[in-house]
This record gives sequence, structure tokens and C-alpha cells, in this order.
Amino acid sequence: MVPETHRDLIGRPLSDVPTPALLVDAVLLERNLAAMAAHFADSRVVYRPHTKSHKSPLIAKMQLAHGARGVCCSKLGEAEVLVSGGVDDIHITTPVVGIDKLRRLAALAARARLSVVLDNAENVAELSNAASAASVVIDAVIEMDVGQGRCGVAGVEETLALAAAVDAAKGLTLKGIQGYQGKLQSVTRFSDRRKGVRAALDKLLAAAHALEQHGFQIALLTGGGTGSLPIDLASGGLTELQPGSYVFMDSSYRQIDWNADGGRTPFANALSVLAGVVSRPLSDRAVLDVGWKAASSDSGPPVLKEGGYAVEFAGDEHSLVRGEIASTLRVGSRVELIPSHCDTTVNLYDRYHVIRDGAVEAIWPVAARGRTD
Repeated sequence: MVPETHRDLIGRPLSDVPTPALLVDAVLLERNLAAMAAHFADSRVVYRPHTKSHKSPLIAKMQLAHGARGVCCSKLGEAEVLVSGGVDDIHITTPVVGIDKLRRLAALAARARLSVVLDNAENVAELSNAASAASVVIDAVIEMDVGQGRCGVAGVEETLALAAAVDAAKGLTLKGIQGYQGKLQSVTRFSDRRKGVRAALDKLLAAAHALEQHGFQIALLTGGGTGSLPIDLASGGLTELQPGSYVFMDSSYRQIDWNADGGRTPFANALSVLAGVVSRPLSDRAVLDVGWKAASSDSGPPVLKEGGYAVEFAGDEHSLVRGEIASTLRVGSRVELIPSHCDTTVNLYDRYHVIRDGAVEAIWPVAARGRTD
């Protein structure tokens, strides 16, 4: 729910928005949605966007309206928020473990079509018990470690063993395999990124082939992301892609070579943090009211939307603009910052201020903020 004090901003100019504030450029968001849909217009591959980037049922519905097959959620808590917001086809991309969470998952499966990854037999047994008790059927997707070094079975033999366990379990249907390498998405050089993506795909395809040779029907090979999109589409193999950051983008994606020609990403920076200048102690130093609590730092500091200069974090509540650019700012000035990582910055805010033609068009809640459960 959005407080009335913020609803009062609708229709007012951007200059009236209190800082710090999380902004969405409505025009650029719409362009990004259309651009992603265009990539799949003539493809047999489908896309299932990752909602961890925006945590919003409203934006998820916009993605579905642009042709997305369904959506992905990182956590069960995110999925609960999305289903309550009217989204009914969700893939949970991390294992759901523990009796209480599995009961919640089974209850959610009675309200929406769900699939979930798993990578060990104990989880298979507990998930089967929860699904059977709730009289639901849940699609199970085996997660394979294709290079991320995180969750996932290690190789073909482990995949076969887990597939057999799923096949024998009540309340579960083996849907396919997931193989994801998030650390490849922002690799700067296209040739390096392509090499890594293809190595990961080869491992996934080898497992899928082995499963089919042993009589398993594999309808889904899912993975990929925004940075690997052109490679995944050109390579073939995956039946479903999981792009997330494309809706907003961030400064990290500004740095990568989108293709072999060194072109830039076709998606625009639709997300920014509105910051205010609160001090000018020196002619070459301006202090902003955005610190670690208002912009994520896991991928570095944000950059100025105009000019691309990186700011310098100066604590929980402040950051600095140094040099000649600082001399153009005064106390009370506003600047927009492009986050270095959109996903983790979004999770710092309760609401989006949606901007069109320099004015506030809408206020959207970040409904799944903090749902890391």
C-alpha cells in the first residue's frame, strides 16, 4: 500500500519528489519491454522473466502482456506476493527447503501453476510429502551446476539419480533441467562471455541427452539471463530464457559488449535514484543524500545519469561528487544516479515513483521488498 503522502505527488513535477527516491522512467521501461518481446517474436524459445529485478506484480503483468510465458521468482516469499498480485505461472529458481516452507509451497500450488528447482533426494522426499498432503502436483526442475559453483547437481550421473527419485515420487512431475551462470551475465568482453555460456550449455545438453536416453521426457531446459541473451538465442539448446535486469538495467550492463562488434545493450537505463545535494563544503565537492542505505554497493557505486561519473560512497546516508562536475551543483540541486546493480537497489525501497514527461505519473509499491524467505 502506498501512503497518501506519496499519492499526493501524482501529477506533480519531478522537482517535488523528496529525496532519496527510486525512479522509473515509464517511456524507457515500455521500450525495454517491447525490445525484449521483439527478440522472441520469431523464436521457438520462450522467455520467463526474473522478477527479482523488480519485485512487482504490476511489472510482472506488463511482462506477461508483452508475451512472457510466465515469470521466475528467486524465493518462495516473492512467489507468494506475485500470486497474491494475480500472477499465476511461476518458476522458483532456488531450492525451497524445510517442512514449513514446503507446506507453504504446496498451498501456493493450489492457487497457481508452480515449478521449483531441487538438487538433492532429501528435498525430493519432503516436497513429495507436502504435495501429496495438499493433493497438488508440483513441477520439479533439476538444477545442475553448469559453472556457477553454487546450487545444483554436479554431473550427468547425479542428474540421472535425482531424475529417478523425482519420477518415483508422488505429487511431483519431472519437467526439465535448469542451468544458470549469473556471474557470466556481466562479463565485459563478448568473446569471453560467449565461451563461458557455451561451455555451460554443453554441460546442460549432455545431461538432457542422458536423461532422454534413459527414457525421461525432458520438456524444459531453462537458464540464461539478460547479458547472455544474444548468445543463448543464437546457440539454441535452451527452450526457455530467464532475463531479469532488462526491464531496468544498471551501470554494470553499460560496460559490456552486447555482441561481437562491441555494440551496447539495446535496453535503456529506466531505473534511477533521485538524489539531493545537501552540502557544498568545497568548490570541488558536493555531498548527496544517497549512501549505502539508498543505493547498493555490491557492484560498486552508482554513477551520475548525465555524464556517467561515479560517485564516492561516504557512509550510510551520504555520497560525494568530486571534481569539476561538483562545481556545477548547488545545495538543493537534484541529480539522478544509475545504480550499479538494479536488483539489490530495488530491495532498498518501498515504492517506485513512475515518471513520464518530467512529472509523477504513478506510485507503485515494491510489493515483494524484503521477501527473502
